[in-house]
Amino acid sequence: MGEIDNSFLKYRRMKLYRRVLLFVLGFGLTVGTATFYIYEWNRMPDVIYVEADTRQVIDLGIPAKGELYRESIEAGMYTETAVESISKNEPGKSIDIDFSKEIILEGAKEDIYCAKLKLFGILPYKTVYIETVDTYKVIPSGQTIGIYVKMDGIYVIDVGDFKDMNGNVVMPCDNVLQVGDYITKVNGEEITRKKDFMELIQNSEGNTLTLTIVREDKEVVVDITPQLALDGTYKIGAWIRDSLQGVGTMTYIEENGEYSALGHAVRDVDTNELVQISSGALYETSIVSITRGEEGEAGAITGLIQYEKDKKVAEIDDNTLSGIHGTIIKEEWIEGTICEPMEIALKQEIELGEAYILSSVSGACEMYTIEIIDINYNHSEKKRALTIQVTDERLLDKTGGIVQGMSGSPIIQDEKIVGAVTHVLVNDPKKGYGIFIEEMLEH
Repeated sequence: MGEIDNSFLKYRRMKLYRRVLLFVLGFGLTVGTATFYIYEWNRMPDVIYVEADTRQVIDLGIPAKGELYRESIEAGMYTETAVESISKNEPGKSIDIDFSKEIILEGAKEDIYCAKLKLFGILPYKTVYIETVDTYKVIPSGQTIGIYVKMDGIYVIDVGDFKDMNGNVVMPCDNVLQVGDYITKVNGEEITRKKDFMELIQNSEGNTLTLTIVREDKEVVVDITPQLALDGTYKIGAWIRDSLQGVGTMTYIEENGEYSALGHAVRDVDTNELVQISSGALYETSIVSITRGEEGEAGAITGLIQYEKDKKVAEIDDNTLSGIHGTIIKEEWIEGTICEPMEIALKQEIELGEAYILSSVSGACEMYTIEIIDINYNHSEKKRALTIQVTDERLLDKTGGIVQGMSGSPIIQDEKIVGAVTHVLVNDPKKGYGIFIEEMLEH
């Protein structure tokens, strides 16, 4: 009887082990498949630009197949793989396309194509648009700039409490103001300067003020009553600012005088929110010192921003996720660039390997060697599309790698501008991120 019981228990254990093993294998297979799917999803761009009337090679090596439709009615696009040629694609019809093979595309100006793809030709994947664009040239800059932006109202950094004249803890802003609010009017009158707002609070004598604020793109009217603090001044318990200053790098200048810089948005240093600006300008800047980047601590450029009228370089018109944009007003600044107009590289033209960044950390614009070590076509943050590593000993000796203030430094490969530096990896200052140049041009 005991032997039968033992055999039965062994059988039950083996059956249980098999179930656990099958579950582990199934779970691992599911996770592995999902990981692979996400990886391949990120490798495929949502939009592929090709130069009009120019044959371009697309070699992504992604196991995605599907049908290519031409959405415009202009002259057709020709495609061919390494093993076969596909005839001219007529409007309203489709042709097969396979991104696991080398594809050569040639399109007419303003053509737009839509490729509906499946992974391995089986799994639902994604829809990719292929658009033709004109050959475009810009002037790489790399010059250090002083940035001044005026906020579109009085920006609320934080709210808190304080003690009133009786020693009681009060918080007039509670449930009235929020971090990220922009105060645009007081008692119906426009307000743009922090100094003026503080004077209105002091002169209120404790009477209620009606504030018009912009919160998440919606205008809201609220009432707030300043209270007398222990130091004898009226307060509302809000930390505010009306402007930001900093140092960055100009990326490129277009032939019409428009420019782009930074490669990422100007954000508030305390809230990390994108700043809504009413106006802004770029100024000439002298580098005073450079704090080297160390593991775990980002370095930085300290610059002396010269706010004199004759030192003003450009106006800032837009603050976007791809950087700041505007118009050069000092033509001598353009003449100070060391590069001639240079073609932009579309994202599929960029290759892993040696490239250069153009920077003026030494006081003069110079080329420094880097390696492009990763290309991510669909990172959720466009500013992290490229991963780069500094290899130039001159730059490593001077800065330790990439430091704050180098954001916007143009990245150049094969005599084309491919992108701009955006961020440093704090745990390894030799490495950093970059944005595709075509993303900056889309602003």
